[in-house]
Amino acid sequence: MAEATTLRKKHEDQGYILQKESALSKAIVAELRQRRGHTAFQWVKGHQGHDLNELADELAGKAAEKSRGNRVSTKVPDRLVVTGARLDAMTQALAYKAIRQRRDAATDPRPRTVKTVKYVLSDLKTDFGADLHERTLWTSLRKKDLITKEARQWMWMVLHDAYWIGNKWLEASMPADLQDRAFCTHCNSLEDMTHILFACEEPGREIVWDLLTEHWQNAGGPLIAPTWGSVLGAACVPIVDDEGARKTTLERRWTILATESAHLIWKLRCERVIGRENEPFSEIEVRNRWYATLDRRLDLERRYAALTEGRKRAKRLHAVEAIWAPLIQDDEDLPPNWVEKCGVLVGICRTPYDRLGQG
Repeated sequence: MAEATTLRKKHEDQGYILQKESALSKAIVAELRQRRGHTAFQWVKGHQGHDLNELADELAGKAAEKSRGNRVSTKVPDRLVVTGARLDAMTQALAYKAIRQRRDAATDPRPRTVKTVKYVLSDLKTDFGADLHERTLWTSLRKKDLITKEARQWMWMVLHDAYWIGNKWLEASMPADLQDRAFCTHCNSLEDMTHILFACEEPGREIVWDLLTEHWQNAGGPLIAPTWGSVLGAACVPIVDDEGARKTTLERRWTILATESAHLIWKLRCERVIGRENEPFSEIEVRNRWYATLDRRLDLERRYAALTEGRKRAKRLHAVEAIWAPLIQDDEDLPPNWVEKCGVLVGICRTPYDRLGQG
């Protein structure tokens, strides 16, 4: 209730620009102001047998099981509407945020974006029973500890269908000698992101997905097929045990492996088309690139955890070990503090085929 009590004045002074659920907060404050008597709140410690607190937990659990939330009116009476922000509370960053919000509200969604997001949300619901709001998908891309900046930018572009591939080369304004770029030279079919990630016959794509599946399952993960939902919505994939409890470590591991693998497929495709005149990569080249990608990501995770200070340090070190240890070569021989000791050489466990290829 801080938004309606201790933080109320701050939010009102800033015009609720930085608040995520501003409409709900405004409605709650308006209801409080309409009360004739004095209203006070008392904090109650959770899970201590308090009847009303236990009832609130029960109602929250029932609400979480609903596929769609109840409609809640957030209309505020005209006489209680507080508009705008105070000039003495305004900053350049706050003003920029307000401008972006107004522009976003006035901009109609791009049809291609709507179509792509629909694919992702549909797959998540069909494959995992996750009935998610579009906003949840966009928010999941901001998980900086799971998705690198480079992969996050690529996923954002894919969701907006912003890459110049496929039928974009067939537009009337495009010269005839460039229109052949719309087609995949290996499959002789129109090239779009679905084709590149999930259908192309160029062997590099299948090798990457096979490596992902093999290492994911060897590390204790359930079988997950690469789809729009499980890849572009990787950070939204729910993985639960037999009792319905979330397995957060597995969820985080899947997000890292899936996003890095998908982004690698795109990079290999671009290198092949632009720099190799469509000459495919060899199997050993693709495998080495996949291992190198994961090894770099592991090294980045270890260094970031080792540099973390304060109370978050131990939590971060533990998270890195839990996520990566099952994927590491000879993990049983590693010292207890291998995560923070970056001088200890570690790498992703290679299959017998890859070890033979290295030799």
